[in-house]
Amino acid sequence: MAKIKICPVCGSTRIYYVAGMITGEKYRCEDCGYEGSLIMEIDEEEYEEYLKKIREGGRN
Repeated sequence: MAKIKICPVCGSTRIYYVAGMITGEKYRCEDCGYEGSLIMEIDEEEYEEYLKKIREGGRN
């Protein structure tokens, strides 16, 4: 199953690579503006479950 990259703040898949060299990769979320090296990579199935939890008001 394919892995997708998502924003750790809002769960968006609109994550774009910004830069990376010695300090590692850096990404930016087009939806919430998050910028950093920490992103989540999950399966498509897991992503659907994650979105359901966010809609219910919890992340765990």
